[in-house]
Parts: sequence; structure tokens; C-alpha cells
Amino acid sequence: MAKRLLNKQLVQGFTLIELVIVIIVLGVLAAVAIPKFVNRSGFEDYTVRDQLIARLRLVQLQGMNAEPTDDSSDNACYWLVVKSNCFYNEHTARTGGSCLNPSQSGVCNSESYNDSAPVKYPTGMLVTANYRFDLDGKLAQGSSPIQINGDNGLSVTIEAQGFIHE
Repeated sequence: MAKRLLNKQLVQGFTLIELVIVIIVLGVLAAVAIPKFVNRSGFEDYTVRDQLIARLRLVQLQGMNAEPTDDSSDNACYWLVVKSNCFYNEHTARTGGSCLNPSQSGVCNSESYNDSAPVKYPTGMLVTANYRFDLDGKLAQGSSPIQINGDNGLSVTIEAQGFIHE
């Protein structure tokens, strides 16, 4: 702040250079910092995609290891359940050679489902669906590719042979 004497009075104020510097600093902060608080990070899309691939592979392995037994009620069907704001693993019984559909509700809104270990993300990032694999590791239920609705246009593809990739 500059001080100078004008007509025997001490006048205080900012110089033009100081004001320009403050405006430049505020402009840089507005361009860099504010979007980080308003939008979600682009890294979040990649994290959700990587978690989704890992969970799909886990469910695929569980499905391949669910060998049929003499009593068909003993073996389970393994699912990856995708909701609008989280996804989680669930297993259901197999009756008469058919898998029961996943039935848990409220997993995304409750912390009491530690067995399901839900992965949470912003609402609308993934489309609600259920994914299950057969004994050969092929997709038995669900559809591919799985679009991740984020800033980066990512997707996860499950090939006809069962290979899961980005």
C-alpha cells in the first residue's frame, strides 16, 4: 500500500500495479481451483472402472468355481449387482438349475452390509444391472460393454469368451 502526502493530508491507497496483480491472482484461482470443487475429479472415473473390472473378475472366478453338486441347492450363483450409486457382490441359491435373482436392498444406503463391500460413486455414473458368469467364465446375465458416465468416456467390455478389459 502506497502512502503519500497530498495537500498536507496523508493519503493511503493501492497502486494500479497492486490492483492488477490481485486481479491476476484471483483469475488464476478461479480458473484452477473452483472447477475442482464443482466437478468430480477425472481420476474418479478411472478408479470406478478399475474397481468394476476387479469385481467382475472376482464374480467370474466365483462363478467358474461354483461346481454343480448332486444336490443342486448346495451350490450358489454369484452376482455383481450394479445400482445407480454403488455396486457390490451377492450370491444366491440355485434351485432347479436356475439362479435366484439378487434380492438385497438398501446396500448402497446402509453401512451394515459389510459382507457385500459396496463400492460407492456419484449417482448415475453406472446403469443399474446384474452380472453373472457361467461355469465357463462367460457372461450368463448382463450386457457388455458397460459405459461409465463420467468426464472421460470410459467403458468396460466383456468379450464373448469371458475376457474382461477396459
